[in-house]
Amino acid sequence: MSITDVTFLFVFLPLALCTYVLKPALQKYLLLILSLFFYACGSPQYFFLFMVAIGINIIFGVFIEKFRERNLGKIFLITGCVLNIAVLFYYKYYNFTVLNLNRALHTSFEAKQLLIPLGISFFVFKAISYLVDIYTQKIDVRKNPVYAALYLSFFGQIASGPICRYGKVYEVYEGNRDKREILAEIANGGYRFTIGFIKKVLIANVMGHVTTEVFALDPSDATRSILWLGSLCYSLQLYYDFSGYSDMAIGIGEMFGIHCSENFDYPYMTKSISEFWRRWHISLSSWFRDYVYFPLGGSRVESHVRLYINLLVVWLLTGIWHGANWNFIAWGLIYFILIAFEKTTNLPKRLKNPIYKMIYQAGCLLIINFQWVIFNATSLRHGVSYIKYMFLGGGDIVWNHRAFILLQEYGVIIFAAVLFAIPIVPWLQKWKVKTRARTISVNVGMTVIMAGLFVWALSFVVAGQNNPFMYANF
Repeated sequence: MSITDVTFLFVFLPLALCTYVLKPALQKYLLLILSLFFYACGSPQYFFLFMVAIGINIIFGVFIEKFRERNLGKIFLITGCVLNIAVLFYYKYYNFTVLNLNRALHTSFEAKQLLIPLGISFFVFKAISYLVDIYTQKIDVRKNPVYAALYLSFFGQIASGPICRYGKVYEVYEGNRDKREILAEIANGGYRFTIGFIKKVLIANVMGHVTTEVFALDPSDATRSILWLGSLCYSLQLYYDFSGYSDMAIGIGEMFGIHCSENFDYPYMTKSISEFWRRWHISLSSWFRDYVYFPLGGSRVESHVRLYINLLVVWLLTGIWHGANWNFIAWGLIYFILIAFEKTTNLPKRLKNPIYKMIYQAGCLLIINFQWVIFNATSLRHGVSYIKYMFLGGGDIVWNHRAFILLQEYGVIIFAAVLFAIPIVPWLQKWKVKTRARTISVNVGMTVIMAGLFVWALSFVVAGQNNPFMYANF
């Protein structure tokens, strides 16, 4: 089951919202049951493993809090983190490691037929943050284990994040909430969910049609126009797919009083590579900052060498986290080089001339686009070849009829995707409506437009024209 499925939209989610008719003390229990059921539907073969993992992390959290004033607390922390990472390694990286060991050492270790459990990368990072925050006394273990279990399994965020922190869960269900507050949260959450649903179905899925066709081509046989169009569409597809999911997940959380931080902040408006990663997948960036970069010393180190080592560790792990393939590792290492360059030279801040700033910003966007090509490629070689022929082309022809057909068919959606990748909506929201009557008319108009777009998107889902979320693979 996915959060864009008809079953989820018309059965599961309304049933979950019905928990509000129960006493507040019972809500968390039913939400936990529904979350476990959601996981069982999405990854039934790993449901038992999922339950065991939740139980082990809860137990380790109790032991860490009980013994954190002694060395035994640190031992429990390290053991718990190692166990989580070991599970992640086995299911996500075992075959990749075996394959490369066999190639390098001429060994014959046997690969395994493994399916990756639903949301394992996000689960492990949430579990580690839970254990570390207990050890550092940022949070306390609640006597009722349901809080921790709900945090680790909440159906709105289990598949692809965002990586919310534990305090956002237990703070909600420890007391009674005002009914008007609940209704406002459901309305706001529903609106946010609708925005994400529209992003995913009407933009990301359409961009995916172009991306699938173009990236399936041999770059050496493709024209430059086709390759550039494919790279642009993939950059837009990934943004609208993942930001759409994040909007839906944040919206679901808000419906149930769980307020997670934003995960995207118009990343393609960035003025530097470093700023891009403060705007893209913010929950992952902040996780690496808080649990890897800062513990290593961050930027407050005595030498540039130590700073480079810290950055290298973070970006190597970031690349590995995204997938067991060399193109992800190369992708992470390239970002390490770029960000190390910006930190060393401080170039983005040193540029004072507006023209130079615009040139640098355009260059950053171009590099990010190339990085997404490597990210999406089937292999590192394929990614490099794709970028190479973006400039060289598969012959002397720059433009061909197929590129024209794709633009004719999808041009309006591509234009809309580019337009809404800039903060045009926040700019419009700052526009002051002078009269109450005009305010009401604008709100009604926006509601009608959103309802119409939602119904249009829903028609595609009902017809079976819906693609899985891209980050569910990570």
